[in-house]
Formats: sequence, structure tokens, C-alpha cells
Amino acid sequence: MDNFKPRVLRRAEMEKELEKLLNVEAEIRSDSYLLTFYFPMENMTRADAERHVKSFILEHLRKDEKLSGMGKINQRIVEAVLTGLGNTKELRRGLAIFVEFRMGEDVKADEVIEGLSIIPLSQVPEKEIYIGKTFDLDQLIWLSSSSIDALIVSLEREKSSFYAMDGNKLSLIKSIENEFIRKKEQEYIEEYSPSPSSGAMYHGNASEKVGRAKEEENRRFLQKIASLIKNDEDLPKDVNYLVIYYSSSFNETMEKFKNEARQLLPYAHPVFVQKTLNQERQLQEDASKLIESVSRKIRREFLHNAKENFEKYVEGWTEVSKAANDRRIDTLFINPTERKRGYVLGRELVYTHAVKDSREVRNVGPWIVRSVVNNDGKVVVVDKELLDCEIAARLRY
Repeated sequence: MDNFKPRVLRRAEMEKELEKLLNVEAEIRSDSYLLTFYFPMENMTRADAERHVKSFILEHLRKDEKLSGMGKINQRIVEAVLTGLGNTKELRRGLAIFVEFRMGEDVKADEVIEGLSIIPLSQVPEKEIYIGKTFDLDQLIWLSSSSIDALIVSLEREKSSFYAMDGNKLSLIKSIENEFIRKKEQEYIEEYSPSPSSGAMYHGNASEKVGRAKEEENRRFLQKIASLIKNDEDLPKDVNYLVIYYSSSFNETMEKFKNEARQLLPYAHPVFVQKTLNQERQLQEDASKLIESVSRKIRREFLHNAKENFEKYVEGWTEVSKAANDRRIDTLFINPTERKRGYVLGRELVYTHAVKDSREVRNVGPWIVRSVVNNDGKVVVVDKELLDCEIAARLRY
């Protein structure tokens, strides 16, 4: 397993990135175009990544009618992307690349590139490229919102290991020994005490004492685990899930710890599993399936509760757009794989029909997401199995 490295882009930063990209769309010049590029990087070296990215972008730039015969502009775009790629510390499992560039006879070589943003992704994107007057932000929302981020604790009698799960990939952060366990010699003396009358050794006269001592050792070890989860800078704090696998030796002391653990990471949903998995591969597979199941259950219940109050629930692009414009959305349910052409007025107002001074965009979904986020709403990513329409919302009033 790879050692754990801090996430490149956290959820709050992703929301800021989304807003920045949408602002570029709103302020685009008449002679400018926007390039969106998603590329998977899994199992690829940096040298291979640079070569494949260069080849893929050049191939599509040459085919694009708007850039036909624009060899110098094409080269500038590729140079800018490769330079940005070289300055990106981690490629993770894929990249989202956004370029704003100008084209025209009067555009100087050093004025071609107006903006570049490269975002490493924790999940593998589908290979895609798009050039137009808008960015293609669908995959960005999907991959940032549906990623599984968790702190996994594998708790055994003699040690505990901490893992980060990012995009279904498990990475070891650290392991600690249970320093509170007494030496085996002392435990043996207490459990096999000599008989006062015969001098013979017999079993069990101090079993209760040994049991209580083990419970105390476990309790102190759990206290240390709780302190590390809350205070250790090496352990991530802004995770969606805190998953604790624990061995049967902790059954007597786990209930109190469960209550404490729910307060350790305020934004994490706690999950407790009485199971011991000695192989990291098994732990990764089990945790991935477990979190996906829990995640779907939470989203399903959340959506069900929203639908029950039908007076504060709306479905469909038109109704949700109206609610977003009125800043009434408490929770947005969106399937980012669905797209809806529409219109944007200013920087935030979204419509499914043309209005005066509005401009057409390829997909109004990202604009609605930004509006909800900017007005302190929540965004829940759903699919067709959970929501039979493309978009819905729970309203504040």
C-alpha cells in the first residue's frame, strides 16, 4: 500500500474552483474560447502522462473547425498545459484541465493563453475534451461530490492502524502499538497463582482480576485512539465517514467509545464493524462496499424525507431553476450525468428559456449547483436508481 499523502483538493476548495470556472464563463471575451479536458492518470508515470496528454490534445485541436490552420495557437495551448502539468505535484487518478485562450490575427503569441487551471482528481474520469464558449463541468461535479473519503481505523488488541480511503483507494497513514498491555510475565503470574495449601499451580483463581485488567487496558487504548482521531495532524479531519473495525476483545468497552467517536469528527458519519481483517486488500474491498452501501442508504433516506413534505419539494429543471433564483433551496438533488441546455443572466440567475440579456450555456446544472452552494444550501449527488428525474430540491419555505 502507498503511504498516505494529503488530499490535493478538498471539498470546500472544489466549490471555490467551480465558482472560479463559472466566473470565467460569465466574463469571456468575444475572441476567447474555453477548453475542457479530462484525462485518466491511473497506473501512468509522469513522463507517460505528459506524452499522452500532448498527443490527445493536439489531435483534437487539429480536428476542431475553429482552430483549423491555427498551428501556433495549438502549440501555445499544449505548451501551457505541459508547463502546468510539470508544476502539479500529484497527478492522482486523473486530471481536469481548463484553459482560456484567445485567437485572432491581432493576438500576439504571449497573449494566447489567458488562464489555466489543473485539478487532480481522486477518482478516474472518462477521457473527454470540449472546446467552446463554456467549460464542461459535469465530470468535475460528479467526481468531486461522489468521491468516497473516509478515515478507516483497524482496531486490534495489540495495535491499531489508521488508513485514508480516497476514491476507493486505501492508504496507510500510521500504526500504533497498545502501550497499555502489561508484560506477559505479569499476566501469567496473576492468572496462574500458586495455591497457598499445596504449592501447586492451578488455573483461574485470578481470572476476574485479569479480565478487569484487560478491560482497563482496552479502555485506555481507546482513549488514546480517540485523542489521535481528534488531534493528530497526520489524520484527515474533513472526511465523510469514520469507519472503525474492531476485534471482539473490545466488545465490553466499545459502547462508550461509540458515543465518544460520534463527536470526534463533526462532519463524518461514524460506522462501526465488529470484524478483524488482517489483509489490507480485504480491508480495502470490505470498506469500499460498506461505505457505498451506507452512503446510498443515507441518500435514499434523505430523499425520502424530502419527498414526504411535498409542499417543500420540487422536481424538474424549470421548477428547480426558479427555486434557485429565489434562493429557496435547502438541499439540491442532482444527477450530474444528465445535461440541460439553458440560459444564464448575470452570474447566478438560471433559466430554461431565453430571457432578455441572457446567454445560452451547454448545461445549467453547474450554475444551479453554484447558486445553491453560495446560498448555504447542500448538494446531494444521486443517480437514476435513487431519483427518477434529473434534478429535484427540498425548499426552505
